[in-house]
Amino acid sequence: MSVPFREASIDLDVLAANVEHFRELTQGAPLFVDVGADAWGHGLDVVVPALAELGAQAFVVTRLDEAERVRALAPESLIVTTQHAADEDFTRAAALGVAPRVHSLDEYERAAAGGVNGVVLVEETGEGLPGLTPAELDDAQADAAQRDIAAVADYAFPVVGAELFGISEDDADVAPDFHPVLRLWAPIAATKRVGADEGVSYGYTYRTRTQATLALVTLGYADGLSRAAGNRVDASVAGARHGVAGRVAMDAFMLDLGDVTAPPLGTEVTVLGDSRHGEPTAFEHARALGTHSAEITTRLTARPRRSAARQADGGAEQ
Repeated sequence: MSVPFREASIDLDVLAANVEHFRELTQGAPLFVDVGADAWGHGLDVVVPALAELGAQAFVVTRLDEAERVRALAPESLIVTTQHAADEDFTRAAALGVAPRVHSLDEYERAAAGGVNGVVLVEETGEGLPGLTPAELDDAQADAAQRDIAAVADYAFPVVGAELFGISEDDADVAPDFHPVLRLWAPIAATKRVGADEGVSYGYTYRTRTQATLALVTLGYADGLSRAAGNRVDASVAGARHGVAGRVAMDAFMLDLGDVTAPPLGTEVTVLGDSRHGEPTAFEHARALGTHSAEITTRLTARPRRSAARQADGGAEQ
């Protein structure tokens, strides 16, 4: 088997522990999981079957193309979609057994006419977001009962999302309650021994302070690593932190390892991981870049291979 140039390993044991903690906190609430944006960048193909085995009753995605992928991975699960075309006729949703989340009576009527078996009705909350008035909600529920369509109000359909993967959509660090599920790593492809005050990467925005070993790591902005990460975030080698040196290129970045002997080519460099293992986290990257950790993982592209791993052995499943 060839060694990957870049990989996102998804630890299914950590995911299971996060699910268990969620159930403890919510006293056994239904497990309705938002897996939009390719499961928050973690990969639907890995995450959805694992969550189905862990007892997830429903999956929430944004669009019907995502719903189609989830349906193939979880044939018996409820799937909810949240965004639809203005002229969507919902026949495709009906064929997939999807329950659309609807924001108006017109959208509800098109969904019902399209043959769906269930809908989630969004109530207007006065916060500037579209939704049904209380009277419209009552009318839609009454009509749904006559058509034998399962209709539930949005507030009665609580969904867990980013936290289950150890990330957050705000400035909060969800650890230690929920730990990161994803470890993003790439191998060292080349090394170079340099002297002090050596310019590194494009534009020489970074210069070495002492004699140092530089490592070329095969992960770049085309993989979803922010171009702004240069000189601002760390990566780790065997639990030791090192700064990303200079500008991030399309396919690679440079790491200043300090005044050490060059490690073997192929040595893994962890870009995102779990602080319990001495690894930089998505939360730390987010804080350095002025954003939140969910943005760090959802910007990952399809180029890093997603693979399932187990905490016990740290190896990827094939």
